[in-house]
Order: sequence, then structure tokens, then C-alpha cells
Amino acid sequence: MELTPRSELESRIARLQARLAAANDAEAVFVFQAADLFYFTGTAQDAWLVIGRNEPPLLLVRKSLERARAESALEHVLPLENPREIPKLLAAHGLGGLKRVGLEFDVLPVQQYTRVGRLFPTMQFVDASGLIREVRMLKSPYEVARIRKAAAIQDRMAAKLREVLTPGMTELELAAEIEAEARRHGHQGIIRTRRFNMECFFGHLLSGENGAVPSWMETPTGGVGLTPAFGNGVSTRRIQPHEPILLDYAGACDGYHSDQSRLFSLGSLPEDLVKGHQACIDILEEVLTSLRPGAKASEVFARAAALAGRLGYADRFMNTGPAQVNFVGHGVGVELDEIPYLAAGSNLTIEAGMTLAVEPKIVFPGRGIVGVEDTILVTTGDPEFLTVTPRELVVL
Repeated sequence: MELTPRSELESRIARLQARLAAANDAEAVFVFQAADLFYFTGTAQDAWLVIGRNEPPLLLVRKSLERARAESALEHVLPLENPREIPKLLAAHGLGGLKRVGLEFDVLPVQQYTRVGRLFPTMQFVDASGLIREVRMLKSPYEVARIRKAAAIQDRMAAKLREVLTPGMTELELAAEIEAEARRHGHQGIIRTRRFNMECFFGHLLSGENGAVPSWMETPTGGVGLTPAFGNGVSTRRIQPHEPILLDYAGACDGYHSDQSRLFSLGSLPEDLVKGHQACIDILEEVLTSLRPGAKASEVFARAAALAGRLGYADRFMNTGPAQVNFVGHGVGVELDEIPYLAAGSNLTIEAGMTLAVEPKIVFPGRGIVGVEDTILVTTGDPEFLTVTPRELVVL
């Protein structure tokens, strides 16, 4: 089992402390959400993480203390038998008297917020979500190596599809083969997302018209799914020759994600779909030319959308009508939907160390979806592909 090195945790915490000091707002942050806990501590056990501007971090563990101590390299990993003990524990470690504390407002349940307020009735709470996500936005070489491992699993998934796909196979049957292959190669199974109600299982495997079916998810893809209770992704539809088959599955390994989409078909595709797929590859290349430190995320999207328009796909780029989304990429890391978004409304600036999934896709209503997606590392020079599967259409 891969454990996060102490040096990694210390660097992450130091960067958050520096942002706390620079913002001159909150004196500390309380961290509860599993992905944030894992990022800063190396464990996702049920705990309170307290990070002050200058004090060593304090991890107060409700369950399981034994595992938290085995998994986390932090020095202060303490038992928490009763939340009412927390004020005394903070005071004992130089964190008493806090007046203004940051919380993860974007993901913290109201019930948990209320409990914290009862424990600290005079404390003021501010939103620390932005600070936390901005720290996580820039990846270390250690993190990039984990994302590469996830991308290698995606390459195995694509190879498995080529090996087992036959006419008449259902999407579900094909998905079962691919997902089993991923698990055999170390895929962690769960895909973590931050957005409320954006549940995800591996991703989307969509054939024919199912690829053009939208869903509630803030993605260009959807799919019917198996039930209205989880109405996206694979269905029991039988895969037929001469239709697009999009494998949009996330890799996930050692807590880190990679995102990739590849297009397949049984026999040749109609020429307009082939041209649409090539347009997506061209748009990806256009994004790469502008994905440099100092570029505005919104400008990167604008260039992608402008090229889609010049190629004649403005009304089908990143889906159609009300289902159309105004982004062409997003960060990936310990969650699949990290910042920055390459989106129309983003005010973030591209920096070296960002890892972004760039996913130009074009929908053909009633017929399916074509496109590509790659996970890319921003460097001080040319962007680097972390995903390795060839992005050309595969005709079987």
C-alpha cells in the first residue's frame, strides 16, 4: 500500500499556512472532507484536521485511530472519543483562543457546520475552500507520478476493449470486462468528485445514440444508465457496427485520478462522424498551443470554442442546446473535478504544475458522441501528456 511521504505532507501544509498568512483572514482551518483529509494527512479516516498559521497540524481521529497512525506521517495524531474534548485539545497544543477559522463551505454538510458552531459558539467561520483547492491545484513530482500510474491503467482498459468487443455485446457486458481489467491492475474503484450529487462510477462507456443522451451531470457526456436512480453511463443497449463507441473512463490509483476518452467502432464510421472526431483532435492541439503559464483559463476555452465554431460545430461542441457546457477541461488530482476549469467564466491563470483533463467532444443528436480527452501536465515549456493511449479512432 502506497503511503504519502512526510515531506509531501509537510510541503502541502506549509503552502496552506503561507496562504492563510497572506490572506490575513482565518487564523486556522478545520478540515473534514475525505479528499482534503487524505491530501493533507495521508489518511482518510474519520477525523478533524486542525491547521493553524504557524502551529504543527493536529489530527483528531474518531475512527480508526490505529489506521490513521499507520497511514499518516503527521506527528500529532490523537484519539477523539468525544467532540466536546476538542477545545481542550486545541488549547493543549497552542491552538486555544481561535476567533476566526476557515471551513470547507463548498462541501461541508450543514449538520456538521452546526455541530462545530455549538462547540465554538464565539468563533467566526469563513470559507477556506478556495485556499484549500488552490493549494491542491499545483502538483508535485510525487503526485504527477501517481497520476501517471492511473493513466497506465486507462491504457489497459482501452486494450481490453479492443480485445473483447464483439457485435451485439451490451454496454454493460463490455463495461464489466473493462472494469474487471482495471481492478486487476490496481484501480481503486471509487471515483472521487467534489460537486454535490455528482456521483461517478468509473465514468461513461457509451455507444450509438446513448452517447447523445444528456444527464444531470455537468459534463458533455451523459448516457441513459441502468436506472433513473443513477441515470447516466452504461445501459443494456446492444452495440452495433458502424456507430461510435466512446470509452470515457477515469483511472484512479493511490488516491489520484487521470481522465481519458477514446473513440472506437466496429467497422467504419460515417464520414461526418470521422470528421467530427478529427475536429476534436484539432481542438485539443489548439488548446495545447495556449496551455502555458500566464494564460487565462477562460482564454484557453475561448480559443477552443472559436475553432469549434470555425469548423462548423458551434452548436454541437460540448453537447447541444441546454445540455451544452461552457468548459473544455478541468483539473484532476485526488478528485476528478478539480480547479482550474478551462471555462468561459474562469478567472484563474494557468501555472506550471497544474494537471488538466482536456476533453473536446462533439455530439451528433440521435447518433452519438465523438471526441478525445487527455490528462496533461503544464510545465514551464511545452505541455506534457500523462495519458498514453493513442488518440486516433480505432476501427475494429
